[in-house]
Amino acid sequence: MWKVKAVSVPKNDFLASKRSKHSFRDALSAPVSQPSISAAKAQLNIFSRMPKWVDTLMNIRNKTVKYFGFKVATDSTLHMEKTDLKLGDSAGFMTVISVHDQEIISFAEDKHMQFYMSVTTDGQQATVSTLVNLKTPIGRLYMALITPFHWIIARVVIHNAVQEQRL
Repeated sequence: MWKVKAVSVPKNDFLASKRSKHSFRDALSAPVSQPSISAAKAQLNIFSRMPKWVDTLMNIRNKTVKYFGFKVATDSTLHMEKTDLKLGDSAGFMTVISVHDQEIISFAEDKHMQFYMSVTTDGQQATVSTLVNLKTPIGRLYMALITPFHWIIARVVIHNAVQEQRL
């Protein structure tokens, strides 16, 4: 049974303050089995293990979009040897820009879009919220094309973390 649920995006959080006219925003929540898990550890535990098919899709994506000026990562997962994420750390293609016990925010930008991700924990749930500000028509087209993939991949990756009790 899927325990990952779409939830209302927060209206007054940091990401809401960064939202532009052309943007995409979503939020997914899942139960945690580790009530004292920090947001930074939750982000690391969620995104440190990607299914092989996700890595394959990301490699195809990266090879294609880099020619259009999109930022690409050399590795789609976070490295398991890290025990936590800290301010300024690389988190996949993103950089950690804010860290608190219950929330971590990561950011990346290229000429087509700004990408923010917030991971929050409250002892019962972990919530992953994304904000993508679309700066160009190419960015808007890209987002329209990848939204169905985002919808599936985000749920699967969070679901796997729940199933494997990494949260």
